[in-house]
Amino acid sequence: MKDQLDSETRGFTSLRRPDNLPDEIAHQIRQRILNGTLTHGQRLPTEHELATAFEVSRNVVREAIARLKLSGYVETRRGTGSFVAHGIGQRNFEIVTDELMEKDALEHVFQLRVEIESGAAALAARFRTAEQLEVLRMALVKVDAAGGDWEKGADTALDFHLAVGNATNNPYFVRLMAHLSHVLHDSVRTLRATSTGTSRISEIEKEHHAIFDAIAAGDAEKARAAMRLHLTNGIERHRARGPERNHDHDTHTRR
Repeated sequence: MKDQLDSETRGFTSLRRPDNLPDEIAHQIRQRILNGTLTHGQRLPTEHELATAFEVSRNVVREAIARLKLSGYVETRRGTGSFVAHGIGQRNFEIVTDELMEKDALEHVFQLRVEIESGAAALAARFRTAEQLEVLRMALVKVDAAGGDWEKGADTALDFHLAVGNATNNPYFVRLMAHLSHVLHDSVRTLRATSTGTSRISEIEKEHHAIFDAIAAGDAEKARAAMRLHLTNGIERHRARGPERNHDHDTHTRR
């Protein structure tokens, strides 16, 4: 029995006192679910076993399990414990910030963003209202005004992209883009910081204006192409920086 319990908790690592213990524990368990180490329907180790493995209190473990249950990764059964939920891939979509530290993950999410946001720009060109176009115009004005302030530039650029999503008048695009923007916030700040003082800033400004002009003109295909070009250029710049520099800076932004 002891050997079985040891095998169930093996692979979990004690925590280095991160800012949020339940989040770190939930992340480690989530990763074991996603990589198949913990399979659908499998019973999780008990709170006591997890508390011992992570060297934390049972209350901290209980909070981590509650977060996993809320996001659909874990089911609890009264009197028998917690189990890996069935059908996670079919009913649950989530990008966790910590996962973006893994090899290729950030680029994969940027590729997803290209496909989602280029479609959003096309829909915005077709369905935006006059009021939404004005919101988009004001967001563009704020991006331009940010100039060399990379922090303000990153934040206002995200606002511009969210305004494009809102202008689709499709609630699912709005929610998905909000999620993508939330998890990519630090990465967008990284790209903006490394672009400040280079010719890339003026290129970004031109690309934003091309997106706005196409949406204002109601040209869906031109808006789609402009957004695709803008985000693809961002991916290429991220790739050109190299994996070590990207990892080092992204790690720094999360501290």
